[in-house]
Parts: sequence; structure tokens; C-alpha cells
Amino acid sequence: MKRIYTPTKKKTVLIIDNDEIVIQLYREKLGQQGLIVEVADSRAGALGILEQMPIELVLQDLLLPATDGLELLGEIRSRSDKLPIIAFANPYLGKVVRAATTAGASKVLSKAKNIPDEVIGLVRELMGMAGAVVDEEGSERHLVGALLAHAPSMLAKLRTGYLVFARDGERDLHSSELQHMFAGLHAFASAAGQLGFARIAQLASALEALLMELRAKPNKITPTVGRTLGQAIDTLAGLVDSEPHSPMDRSEPPKILVVDDETISRETICSALGKANLVAISVDDSLSAERMLKEERFDLIFLDVEMPGRTGLELCASVRENTANKATPAVFVTAHSDFGTQAQSVLSGGNDFIVKPFLLVELAVKALTWLYRKQQPPTAAESVAVRAEVNELRLANEHAVLNS
Repeated sequence: MKRIYTPTKKKTVLIIDNDEIVIQLYREKLGQQGLIVEVADSRAGALGILEQMPIELVLQDLLLPATDGLELLGEIRSRSDKLPIIAFANPYLGKVVRAATTAGASKVLSKAKNIPDEVIGLVRELMGMAGAVVDEEGSERHLVGALLAHAPSMLAKLRTGYLVFARDGERDLHSSELQHMFAGLHAFASAAGQLGFARIAQLASALEALLMELRAKPNKITPTVGRTLGQAIDTLAGLVDSEPHSPMDRSEPPKILVVDDETISRETICSALGKANLVAISVDDSLSAERMLKEERFDLIFLDVEMPGRTGLELCASVRENTANKATPAVFVTAHSDFGTQAQSVLSGGNDFIVKPFLLVELAVKALTWLYRKQQPPTAAESVAVRAEVNELRLANEHAVLNS
């Protein structure tokens, strides 16, 4: 049974958003609080409503298409220094969160992290509404079907965008294509978080942030970034298929090991993992890492290729003989982007690689991708295939030298 708060005079909340699932969810939940809800999906619409009627609180998505969310937030704040404004921002974009606070947001939340009941609790607090109201029936349940029905078209758009990404190469990818991919993913990530699909929302939000950074910094588009995007899209599709039928949250946080002899590199990797709320154990030498890997099971390993003494490649080969971490995903972090180094990483038992310097959010996406997919060490057939490609590359290089 629902307990509904009914004030003497109904107050009005303005939602500035374009995600139909999120809008419908908050229409219902705010309505249960006895509040009137107005909706706008653009700057003009929002400012028009603010001019026409008294608004007691604003819920604003900062990432609306064709609208500068921070600029709109500043305009709304300039009209009233007392109006409560709750802004929703991508948690991986720290600069946006800080800018929103500076622009006048009363509170900045994440649709991927903050569940509706938390948001409603904050709404009641900011509006001075006493007492707690609980929706015991779970009004969001009937919206899950709408989210899952939308998933195939969203994934199709992402895959189409990725094919353009892979075909056009690192320099020719158009900003409009990245925006197209982002637009489809943003609403899906928001709705997934609000409806309780924690892993889907976490990966989708990280991928969304990576797309935004690549659009702002096209010089950061590299073949390895393209690889990260493709892997993340495939993993997201797998989560969409499995998440409704499996536990949404881990009972324990994942255990991650970072092995790198350079202090700055270790700190950078750990900082990137922190963006995804992941905490890692870091060590600076292979011998210490090997002892740890023999004693305890990890969910993910990041390895530097070149280290004093035993290299990361040798350590990885040894790990594959260790029963405890024989199938643990191992991602090499290297300054070398040549095919030979990449092939060696696979031949040593590595699952993947990321090239320095990398975007922090790219490594966060990489980590989530490997944590949320079923892992297997490279098969003998895959190793043979890599050897064949290495030989072909060597012969092609020798032929080019002879003809030069």
C-alpha cells in the first residue's frame, strides 16, 4: 500500500529531460508525493515554463542534445538564488560535476548511481516536506519492459557507429558519428541506472563518458581505443541479455592487481579505476606480484610489459601455470603500440592491452569490460593464429626493405 503525502497547496516540480522512461518514472514517484510535474526537453521549453508558472524545484539532466546543460543551469540559477536545482551528471566526468556545482546546482547526482528513492528523499528534503514516503509496490517495475524493448535498437546504433569508427580510422571519424552513438547510449544508461540495472548502468555510463571525451579530443582516437569501444559494446550487449536473469550486484568488490615499477604509472592506473569505484592493490615488482598471485585469487590484473628483472610477459606466462589465477583476465599496459608487442602479450597468456598514454575513462571502460564478461585464457588455436600473423608481418616488412 502506498502512503501519499498531500500538501494543502500542491507544489510544482520541473523536469528537464528527454528520456521518456525516466520522465515517466519520476512523474509517478513525484505524483505520489502530491506534487505537480511539468516537463521540458529543451532550453526554450524550460525557460518558457519558468516564466509561466511558479516552480518549487528543478530536476535537470545536464546532457541534453542540442542544449548546453551548464549554460541552462546558470540561466535558471540567475532567475532565483533560492530555487532548489538537482542536476544529473555522468559520474565519470568530474569536471562537469564540479562545473555544475559552480553554476549553482543545489546537488549533483548520477542516474547510474542514485536510485529513485534517494532522489525523492532529496526532493522532499529540499522542499521542506516532512516524513518519508515509500512506494511499496515499486512503480518502476512496469518500465523495465520498455527499457529492455528499447535495448536492441540502441545496441544496433552503437554497433553501426562502431563500424564507421573502425572503417574510417583514427583521424577521419566525424564528430557527428560520436554524437549519434552518445545520444542513443545516454538515455539508455540513465534509465538502466534508475531501474536498478547496476552493472549495465555502470558500463554504459563509462562508455558514454569515453565517447564524450573522444568527441572533445579527436586526437586521442587510436586503434586501441577502437578496440576498447568494440569490446565494451559487445559486453554491454551480453549484460542486457543476462542481467534481468542474474544478480545485479556482487556480494564482494572485485579484487584487482596492478603491477608496474613506475610510481606515476601505478597511480594513474589506480586513479582510472577509481573513476569506476574500483580499488586495486598495486605492487612495483614481478616477484612480489607472483607471490601474491600464488596465494590469492584476483578478478583482474593490469601488467606493465617492461619491468626490471622478470618482465610482465614472463610474469603472465607464469600466472597461466598457476591454478589460482590461470583464467584471470590480464591486461597489459604498454608504451609500445607495435603489432609485435601486442602479439607477444597474447602469446604470453594476456587477454588484452592498452597503450600509454591513455584516457583515464578508457582504462575504466576496459576494466569494467573484463570484469563483466566471461573470461578464458587465449586458446592454442588463438595463439597459433597470432604466430601466423606475426610471421606474415615479418615477411611483409622484409619484402618492403628489399624493395626500398
